Parts: sequence; structure tokens; C-alpha cells
Amino acid sequence: MSALTDDSGIPFAFFTELVDAIAKVRPHKVSEKQPRTTRYADTPVCKTFRRWVGRLRELYAPLPPGTTAIIFRLLFPEEDVKRKYNLQEAGLAQYLVKILGVSSETHGRGERLKKWKEEDAKGCLGDEVRDIMLGTAHSQGSTVTVTIAQVDALLTELAAKCGFSAAGVHASFSATNSPRRSRQAILTTLYHSLSPAESAVVTQIILKDLRPLLYPIPRSANHYTAALLQYNSNAIAQLSMESAMYAWDPSGRMAVIYKTRANLDEAAQTYERLKPGDPMPDPVCGTPIQIPKCSKGQGIAQALKLLQGADKVWVETKYDGERAQIHIRLDETGNPHIKIYSKSGRDSTRDRAGIHDIVCEALGVGQGHNLSIKQGVAPAEASFRQDIVVEAELVAFSEATDRIDEFWRIRSLIASTAVGVRHKTPPAPPSTAEGMNSQCSMLSNGSDGGTRHLALIFFDILLLDGTSLLSFPYSERRATLERVVRVIPGYSMLAERVCIDMKRAEASDTLRKAFATLIADYQEGAVLKADGAQYGERRWPWVKLKRDYIKGYGDTVDLVLLGAAWEKDRARELRVLPTAYTTFYFGLLANADECKSNLSCRPHFEVVFTSAYGLSRQELEEVNFMIKSSDMVPYCEQAIEGLPYRFKLCPNLRPPAVLLQQPLLAELFGAGFSKAQSSMFYELRFPRMTKVYRPSERPWSDGLTLQEYQQIARAAVGRDRAGKAEDDCVKAMFHPDQPASPGVRCPKKRKQTEILWIEKLEVADGKKRGGASPSKRARLNTVGPRRKTIDVGNAENIAEAREVPIDGNTPEAGTEGLRARLGMARLTSVTNVTAAAASSPVRHPPGSGPGSSRVSEPSPVFMRDLPLTDKTPSRAEPPRASPPVATPPGMPLPQTPPPTTVKPAPGLQGPQPTLILKREDDDCSRIMDVRTNSASPATLHHFLQDSVVWLARPPRTARPSWRAPSYAVIPKGNQVSTLDAVTIACGWGSTPACKWSNRGVVFVDVSEILFLQDTLHELARRRAALLGHKDIARCKPILILDMKMLAYDTLDETLTADEVESRAICRFG
Repeated sequence: MSALTDDSGIPFAFFTELVDAIAKVRPHKVSEKQPRTTRYADTPVCKTFRRWVGRLRELYAPLPPGTTAIIFRLLFPEEDVKRKYNLQEAGLAQYLVKILGVSSETHGRGERLKKWKEEDAKGCLGDEVRDIMLGTAHSQGSTVTVTIAQVDALLTELAAKCGFSAAGVHASFSATNSPRRSRQAILTTLYHSLSPAESAVVTQIILKDLRPLLYPIPRSANHYTAALLQYNSNAIAQLSMESAMYAWDPSGRMAVIYKTRANLDEAAQTYERLKPGDPMPDPVCGTPIQIPKCSKGQGIAQALKLLQGADKVWVETKYDGERAQIHIRLDETGNPHIKIYSKSGRDSTRDRAGIHDIVCEALGVGQGHNLSIKQGVAPAEASFRQDIVVEAELVAFSEATDRIDEFWRIRSLIASTAVGVRHKTPPAPPSTAEGMNSQCSMLSNGSDGGTRHLALIFFDILLLDGTSLLSFPYSERRATLERVVRVIPGYSMLAERVCIDMKRAEASDTLRKAFATLIADYQEGAVLKADGAQYGERRWPWVKLKRDYIKGYGDTVDLVLLGAAWEKDRARELRVLPTAYTTFYFGLLANADECKSNLSCRPHFEVVFTSAYGLSRQELEEVNFMIKSSDMVPYCEQAIEGLPYRFKLCPNLRPPAVLLQQPLLAELFGAGFSKAQSSMFYELRFPRMTKVYRPSERPWSDGLTLQEYQQIARAAVGRDRAGKAEDDCVKAMFHPDQPASPGVRCPKKRKQTEILWIEKLEVADGKKRGGASPSKRARLNTVGPRRKTIDVGNAENIAEAREVPIDGNTPEAGTEGLRARLGMARLTSVTNVTAAAASSPVRHPPGSGPGSSRVSEPSPVFMRDLPLTDKTPSRAEPPRASPPVATPPGMPLPQTPPPTTVKPAPGLQGPQPTLILKREDDDCSRIMDVRTNSASPATLHHFLQDSVVWLARPPRTARPSWRAPSYAVIPKGNQVSTLDAVTIACGWGSTPACKWSNRGVVFVDVSEILFLQDTLHELARRRAALLGHKDIARCKPILILDMKMLAYDTLDETLTADEVESRAICRFG
């Protein structure tokens, strides 16, 4: 098609009028009263589209055949899965510079095409094309009328130049016998026939995103603050494809057809052929069936409520893989013809060539000689006669471990077995065992070395021998599936499931246990399906249940925020211009050891992923202000050299727009860990930000180091720590009588994790009160820095990463041991200790700092039981310096120092405490203080749940390698940084005691004898001053405990509260 000459049909300008009309719909501000419209048909955008459809049929009736498909392909280009152009803004701009005859050099008229997403631009290449054409004296396209059919044909020709387009696109263009043209020639023909407004629309159609033209951002929202705070994402109700179908066909037939034939072309053609009174068509083999959307289960009780009324519910394991809808048709000779569709509806048949033999063998239509699975298994007979449509999850299966492998392993398996443009030859496998264990072998696109293969887990059947099963209940579909699928272990399997009787009172307990079992087995989650539900039934939808859907129970980490950028997809969801940063870059300190030993060493960060979700619009605006008001630098070589740190971007990441001179600390949570392409490091899956801290709140050095992060990620995905296999091998050689250390998947740890998650899920549903319930407990804020918070979702991961031996005699002990090594999250918002207490000399122990060894009198403090107030520093507050970076443990536990007895200093008033430092085997030297309700077995972490804790140690003392970090033992929010804070919380001053705390606990290192003496003397002095005070009965006791109780190898010890107190060096009060 070298020219456009046929002017019959619907003008493309008429379609452009629809885009302009929708763009004129005014968005609502947050301050304005929103319309209470709940029906999509009543929204202003939908009404505008309905009026346009009426005019279309009035002016151009009867509509030419194929008009329905063309309109929907143009209006929803992102749903046009068949046509791919392989063009983004940068690539398309290069063609447009030549087509429009402009220069893209500095100050050239086409410079805006390169800078379409700069801060002074609109973030829409189509807008830039229109502005350039309007500024051209001889605006093109003024004498030619172009129809929508002509534009659609040119787009098909353009898509035929891309190898990723569907085979039907290439075939349809080849059938026209038109000469093959270059992409430049096709685009030239297209743009030379269009007006500026039409060119803008076509540009965005090629880019597969019409949103910036349909829903432009108003001028009043040019500034990021106005855009984020004065408007929200629902400021305008956008036109969905379903609502457009109902506007196009008020009878709803087209929308119903699309559910069974989820392909725009097929659905539109079927609709146009359908006559009044004809029955609705059934699904057909070879055309994708729409996949129903799952509802989110945000807790056990809430998930079951969504299925209220069902007699039975099945908890089906959700496997971590890629969804595949498999269509097979047998021809007259019995040969199978396979079509495989991905979740998006794209034809992935050639990409999934590696599973064709598995599909045929599982359904009994295999040839036998092409399949290298399970040698010796006799071929099965065909389980169907005509055609079949089944749904399955495509997973990577490890032959070495005989189980499903991590999600990211699928990538290289698909690429190496694909046929066509998506085929990639994997790198050569290492030639030695040493190479297999090298760092390079951990690349996410590395060779699998023949130890893994693709497998299928079938979970539904939709069509069998021409009969649609969509209206059949789930129970019958599953029974049919089990009858037609042959199970071949490791290759063809059925999804495991557990039945819940909804009529029984313990239904929630059964689901809780089933879900906890899946978590302990490192599965992605579960899908709840009502036994009597039809496929895609709205009354009883499928309910997806995952850890991160439950508030506070995802994998949570603290990482360093290093850069920011405006990202078009997220920006168009938020409706913000490039003046706002939407996407943030997070890194991990890779040279923590060097920074510790050499304070002048520049920190080096590995930037592993980005996040654009999680924060509210108000929080996002605050983060934007923090970054824009800081000393940020643009991303360029000269600026990078001047940064106080070094960094390396993950290969799959685009560079940020700006970098921060002073990094920030951020808390994120996600749904487990995976690896991006070509990356050696794990990344958080679906990362969402929960908090970005000011430097004055928490320094960036509180973030996880790369080593710590990798340990957490490995444990979260069920991988043993690095080097465990080698350690076990050496141990077996030199100590054959000793068992190997337990792995992360050992039965004991699995049981402990299951028990732990049953407890967590009970807390989430409000059935049980626990330390992890944010709304139930109060805490005292620490003024000092907090170290590497890891939320409740990572409890078992931390435990497994450290491989601490666990006493398995009681499962409850193991459960609490996991919590003890974590420090379960208590609250996310806190009150502040007053500045007077914060600046007290007892930030370092008495007598250890410069000047007097005396401690100032306690200062007033705001307690948690008072209303919360925002203590966030004002925008004008300058950032504070960050403390030195700490490093993870890595050295063996030193020997316990010899026992010592400390005598009180002479001259102290009041009763003297008994000061005993016990031997490990000297039980008679312990002090017993029997208390009520304290006989239940627990761990130190459990004991500290209602304690205010201070770690007494000399200033600038690094944590010894044998001691667990404080965040891993002390519940979040319970640790304070001064002795003053402990005494204030225990009511030893003029203010009431903290209500939630029952005691104060001070950990001291007995090897620092002078430091220990000063601490004890100061507490004795303060206690003596309280004697005779009328409120002394309200004062809480303070215990002195040995720092050795925080050693890694003692954390899992099961103790009662009495036993913990009996191990105290002394007790005041």
C-alpha cells in the first residue's frame, strides 16, 4: 500500500473527535463532592462514548464490516495482543525526526521529540508530535481524508515488520500480495496523510497507550504537589473495555461473547455475524477463553466471607509459575494441533514449544518417541476424541531436589526451548564442579546445566469434545480433569487441594492450617474455589490468598533509596506530569566490611530493583519534596564521579533521572524474592514502599547489607545458606558420628514455621492477641537509631538464614525461637521521648562519658497511651549525620568470661541489691523472684514483649560477632537508647509508668567490669532516692541481665518468666 486513495468509509478524523471529546471531560478535585455513580454506564466518559457511537451509526449506517473490531483495536491498543510494533518513544522519535523533516539537535524544532519526558514536557510523545506539526508552516495531511480502515491496514503492515506479532498478522499481510516495505516507508505514508491531531492519536496507538490523550492532566495540576494532593487516581472514571462493549451493544451480547472468545477480532466478528434470536456461541478450541479475575483474600475470615453460602470450599495450591491455557484439536488422522495462550491472551504456542510433548503425553495423544520423560512408561490412550481446553501452571522442576524450583528459573528454560524470535541460546554450562558453584552460575539467565526442565500442573478443564464446561460446577470440572489428565511425576501433575466444610464451625481453623502448611512448604499461596461455582461466577469468585495480601505479613526489609525517576506507566495511573518522581531505586551496601574497617572508604551499593507502589499520594508528595529540596544531582557521568558513594545498577534497570547525595532509608514489603534477568542478586517481588525516613528519623546505615539481604532472600525461597553443603561434607568427613545441620526445609523447621503462621493468622483475624498485632500494643519510642527493621513476614526467613540449632522437644519453643531471632513488628507509628531525655548523658553509661559520672534527673516523657502526634521534622529541618555502618555477624562465639562478684559502692543509701554474676553451672547462685502467671514456657523474645530494654555498652562499641543484633531479639519499639528512658518508662520519676511495660531490662557485658559497676551504682542511687516515696509501689522493677543471653546459640532456649528473672545479675524493685 504505497498511497492512500480510497476515501470511502469512516474518516479517521471522526475517531479523533472521540478522543478530543473524552479529553474534555473535567476531572474532579479531591475537595469537590464526588458523584455517587456506581454504574459504569453513568460515568461522563461512558456517556460521551455512547453519544459518539450514536452519531457514528447515524452518519455512516450501515457500518462497514469489520468496523467493530477496528474501533476497539484503535481505542484499546493495549488489548490488541496480536499486533506488536517493537517501538517505544525513543525509537519512534528517530523515525519521526526524518518524517517531519526537523532536527533533534539542541535548539532544533525536533528536540522536544527526544526530551518528551523532561520536567518541562507533558510526558506524552503524541503531544510533542502535534505541537511540532502545528508549528510547521505547511502542516501535512490537510488535503487527504484517511479512513479508520486505512489506518488500521497500515498499522497491520507495520506490525508485520515485528517478529513478535502473531502469526495471523504476518499471514494476513502476505495474503494481500503487497510488496514488502521498510518501517520508515510505512510510517512516512501514514503520517503524511494525517493532521496534527490525528498524528498525535496514531503516535499513542503505536505506543500502545492512549491514556495521556484521552485523560490529559489539567493545567492546574502542572506542579507535583497540586497533582498529588488536589486530585487522585479516581478524579476521572476511565472507559474500560467492558463498559465500552455495553455502550456499543446495550443488549450485552458482545460482552458475553468476549468472555468465551477473549480475542478482539474474534469477538467482534462473532458479534457482527450474530442475528437476533440466535443462541449465544460457546467457546471454541483455538480461541482464548477469558480468564476470570480473582478476588484478594486479605485474611482467613475475610476470604471465607467472600464465599459465604457455599457448602464446600477447596483450598488449591497456587504454584509459582506462568499460566497456560492449552487448546488441542485432533485432525482427521488423529494428529494433535496445539495452541497455548498466556494469561494476557497472547498466542505463546511457539514460545512454549518445550512443553508440547508433555501436553501430548499427559492427554494421551503423544507419539512416544519425541518425549524424553520417564523412560519405560507406556503411552496412554487419547483422553478425548475431538478437542480439549485445559488450564495449567507452567513451572520449572528441579531433578536434583525432585520438586518445583524458583519462579525465575522458568526464564532460561523457556528461552532455550522456544521456537522463533524468542529463542535464546543459553550460556555454556560450567565445565567443572567449581564452575557450577561460582557466582556467575547464579545469574538469573544462566544455564540450567540439564538439572531442570519445564513441567505442567493442571488445575481446570474448560472444553471437552465440543462441549463447554464453563457452566459446570467446579467439582464436576475437577473430576473430569482428573479423568483425562495422566499424572507423570515431575512432568504432568494435578494441583493439590484441601477441602473445607463450610458448615462446620472449625472451617476457618482448617483454612488457617492449610494456608500455614503451604507457607511452610514455600508455595506462593492458595486459591479458594467454591465446590459448586461455575467458571468465572461472580457470586462465588476465586479468592487468591497470599501472605503479602494480609497487612503486615509480607516480606519486609529496610533498604537504601539512592535515586528517583518519572516512569510513564505509574505516572499515568497517578495522573502526574514529569515534575513528579514516581519510581525509586533501592540499593544494598556491598562493602560493609571495608566501611567498618576504614571510615574513609566510599560505600558501594548494588542497586537491585525499583519500586513505584505502596505510598499514599500524601506520602509520595512528601518524598518528592524531600528529594527535590535535597542536594540531588542529575544522572550523568560527571555527577556520578562526585557522589560520596559508588553504585552499580542491575543490568535490567533503566538509569534514574536523579541521584541523591545523601541516601535515604525506606521500608518496603513484597511477595517473596526472585531474580531479574542477568542479575546475580535477588529482588523483592512486587515491592511496595511503606515508609521513607528522613535522615533525622533513621539513617541510611540502618539498611540491610547485601550479605544480610541475600541471606533473608535465600531463606524466604527455601534455599539453604551459601556453603552449607560444603560444611556438611567436611563435617561428615571429620565428624561422621555427628548429624548434618538441619536445612531450611527439614521437617522440624517446617513444623515450626507452620505453627508460627497459624498463630500469625489468628492474630490477623483478631482471634488471638499477640505481640505482632499493631493495634493492640503500645510502645515507647527510642530516640536513638534503630537497626535494620525486618517485619513479621520475615520471621522464619531470618531463623533459617542463620541456621541456629533449635530444640525440637516442643514445637512451641521452636515457634518462639523463630520470633526471638526476628523481633516481630509491633507498631509502625510511635511517640517521642522528649528532647531532655534524648540528650541525657546516659546515652552512654554512667561514668563512661566525658565529664561527670553522675546522671541527670529523669525528664518528662510522652507515653504511648496519649494521643499520637506527628513528630516528623519540619520541611526546613536540616538532615543529621548518619552513624557508621554496621556489619552482619560472622565470627564464632567467644568463651564466657570467668565469674565475678560486684560489691556495691560504699556510702549508698537504702537497701543494697545483691549483685551476683553466676557461673553457667552454678544454679544455686541464681536469684529467684517468684511471680504470678509466669510459668508458661517461652523464649527471651517473648519475655521482652512487655519490657523496656536498654543495651548498656561503652560508646562506639561494635556489636560482637557472637551476639545477635538487637532488632532480632528485642521486639520492635521496646528498645531505648538511654538509662533515663528505662527509668522513666518504669515510673522512677515524676511521670507515670508506661502502661504496657511490666519491667525494665538492662543487658550488660560482664567483661566490661567498670562499666557494669557504674551502671549498677547509678541504678542503686536512683532506687535509694525513691525509698519512702508514696508512689513507690507503682514503680516497675528493673532487671540486670548478662549480654551473653543475646548470643546466637542461646536464643532458642525455652524459659519461663521465672527462669529468666532467676538468671538476672540483680533486680531493683
